[in-house]
Amino acid sequence: MDFKKINIKKYKNLRFFLVLTVVVVLLIYESKESKLISKLDNNPELIQKFNDFKEGGYEKSFNLSKEILESVIDSAKLYIGVPNKVGGISRDSIDASGLIYVSLKSNSVANFPRIAQDMARYGDIITDAEDLKRGDLVFFFNTYEINRLITSVGIYLGDGKFLNSSSKEGVSISDINDPFYWKQKFIFGTRIFY
Repeated sequence: MDFKKINIKKYKNLRFFLVLTVVVVLLIYESKESKLISKLDNNPELIQKFNDFKEGGYEKSFNLSKEILESVIDSAKLYIGVPNKVGGISRDSIDASGLIYVSLKSNSVANFPRIAQDMARYGDIITDAEDLKRGDLVFFFNTYEINRLITSVGIYLGDGKFLNSSSKEGVSISDINDPFYWKQKFIFGTRIFY
């Protein structure tokens, strides 16, 4: 038996497997990015905002225990009816990212960002609303004029519903498939609860 030939064959098989793995990973990321960009309707300004967002990185690791998921949702529900105010994080007024921030913080999650665009950098991206699970964070673009891509966030409750804070309704439960607003503003979700 020629061990040199066996070792070369193993090396070639390993090299082929590694190259194949890299190609598959690149295709998955490119596929996600092309889905995300297609949601921006070839709008050059939004595509530039996406490219700026991409430079800061996304799908960064952030795993929270599923054991606190229901407590986080319950904490957020306590704010239903509170009016929306940009920058608000109290029971007097709260904005969308403030709602997520205080709901996580009240459940001992102290190291999560405060701003929606920064929140969107963490967790595994879900590009299709049909693939969302209870507790996923849902992100929206172009809900108001600002120099960031991600302008709002909510927490997915299941069955097409999510909890958020909007300028019209304050903290309320909305339909992610609302054809007149949320469906066209949804860009992706992220999964942070495992």
